[in-house]
Amino acid sequence: MQKFQISVLTLLLMWFGLATAAQDRTVALSNAGDKVLLGEHMQILEDPEGDWTLDQVRDQFASRFRASESSALNFGFTGSTFWLRIAVDTSGVEGSWFLVERHPILDELTLYAPDDQGNYIAQAVGDTRGFGQRPMNHRAFVFALDTDEPGVKEYYLKVRGKGALNMMPVLFSAKGLVEFTYLEQLMQGLFYGSLGIMLVYNLLLYLSLRDNVHLHFVMFLGGVIFFNINVSGFGLQYLWPETPGINEYFWLSTYVIALALALYSRQFLQLAQRFPRYDRLLKHYLIMIGGAFLLQWLMEPPWTYHLSTAVALLTIVLFSWLGWMVWRQGFRVARLYVLAWSVFLLTIFLFAMGNLGLMPYSVFVPYLPHFGALWVVVMLSLALGDRIRFLETERKQLAHEAQQNLERHLADIEQMNQDKSMFLQYISHELNTPINWIGAADSLGQDARGDQEVDVWAMVRKGQRRLTGIVSTSLRYFDLSDRNQPPPVSNCQPMWVLDAILREQTARIEKSGVAVRNRVSPNLRVNASEGELQEVLSIGLDNALRFSAEGDSVDISSEVDVPGGYAEIRIQDEGKGATAEQLEHILEPFFVMGSRHHEEGFGLSLAMARVMIEQVDGQLWAESPGPGQGFTLHIRLPLSDMQAPRA
Repeated sequence: MQKFQISVLTLLLMWFGLATAAQDRTVALSNAGDKVLLGEHMQILEDPEGDWTLDQVRDQFASRFRASESSALNFGFTGSTFWLRIAVDTSGVEGSWFLVERHPILDELTLYAPDDQGNYIAQAVGDTRGFGQRPMNHRAFVFALDTDEPGVKEYYLKVRGKGALNMMPVLFSAKGLVEFTYLEQLMQGLFYGSLGIMLVYNLLLYLSLRDNVHLHFVMFLGGVIFFNINVSGFGLQYLWPETPGINEYFWLSTYVIALALALYSRQFLQLAQRFPRYDRLLKHYLIMIGGAFLLQWLMEPPWTYHLSTAVALLTIVLFSWLGWMVWRQGFRVARLYVLAWSVFLLTIFLFAMGNLGLMPYSVFVPYLPHFGALWVVVMLSLALGDRIRFLETERKQLAHEAQQNLERHLADIEQMNQDKSMFLQYISHELNTPINWIGAADSLGQDARGDQEVDVWAMVRKGQRRLTGIVSTSLRYFDLSDRNQPPPVSNCQPMWVLDAILREQTARIEKSGVAVRNRVSPNLRVNASEGELQEVLSIGLDNALRFSAEGDSVDISSEVDVPGGYAEIRIQDEGKGATAEQLEHILEPFFVMGSRHHEEGFGLSLAMARVMIEQVDGQLWAESPGPGQGFTLHIRLPLSDMQAPRA
């Protein structure tokens, strides 16, 4: 008997506790205003098998209901069926009230509402059912509540689906529902109107400009519009009201958007021309989403939703990274691209996380793709304009460079004509001398005897050497000028190269009576071709000795500019010097100081030296205070990495 009393007392306490909890969660409409968020007032029961009846839920499993703790309900991807229970007190209420489920892509939603006899009437809706089955022509699920009979009524909602189960149930008065609908229609109208205008505008731009980037943007906008009209319920309401099966293929928009985004990015960022490595990566991405698209047709929900969500998340990571990398590498036009896609892909990421149940589901989550799409429309419109300005600037720059190249080529052609004329004049002068020698030798040779015969043959040999020298020196100069690749450079020490030259020319230096001083630092190291550096220094020394008088001196010194990264070698003499006009032409080929005719030189030595120095990124120039005041040849070369600090 005692055990029976304890059991009865326990049941009474449980009943009292449940009654108290239900009373605490009862929604009193009399003081609720025009809107009540139901999430926190509901009780939730999970039916794993999905085969429980309303009677079982009300009686057998009534004690298993748990209280909701959020105004937005997020069950994620699940195969379970969920029952929701809510108690509504209609005492003292005037006017109609409606239960509205604002999430429009629930597969199956059934409201069990009590009638006057205590029975329950089922009203089944969902986006897998025809739109005509809904009690009200509205994209959301709207049920009218019975407010004629005052008192507390208990309502049950049964929901299940193949996709993510997210709910935002609300109670609206008639006034509140009208205001909510008008405001929502206004916002949705602005959204779809903006997308439609941009789609038509870019389509017209494509037809006018034939630039595929606008066609890809149209394709992207089409995918965004299809996705949003599907998940917002407008497609079922206006476009395919009696074909709800189309809603199952909303994932197609994911692949349309991904393909359009890849093609758009490839052309907009000029990956093939500027970043071929990223272009190859994008081709692999297209192959991957092509395989995923084919696999999608072979899978059943909810795996199709998981796969399309994975493709969306991969797209987010890839294109956010791609835009950032291209921007970092100096492609200025990518800045708006990065800003546009970063925000858009972030909103899609948060939307996916909300649908997967990995973050709290709020009233803002369904509108994240809308915000992201509008942001992209604005930013990419600016980006396309920025791209047009960038391409126009680039076109002008290329045109300017082409004009400069044309002018430079014309100047080169004119210079070549001048060089040709100078060369022909030079050759005519130079050939006259050995020809005259040979002619004189031929005249003398007919009657020459003894010493005269020796002089004749000496004159012939001298003419032969002169002709051979002209040919070999000219060929050497043209070979140097026409070579496409600079000579191989190495770490050279000019002081020791010059020392070897001075030892070879000791006899000539002593005979000339000119004092030559080698003051080049022994620690100096430069990047140069050692053989050609030796040839240049020999040319400079030869000119200094040739134009110096007995008793003069030649100083060869060096100076290092470490911050500038170069060294300068100076060959300075006290000889004949040069005028300002002569200095302007002294490095030109076939220029000879004084008369065009010169028996000892060909007017090519300094020109060859300049070519050899410039081809190793150096400079060569000459200076002179004036005639009779000496001459200085400057040779500037890049410092070697092994240059000693004290050099």
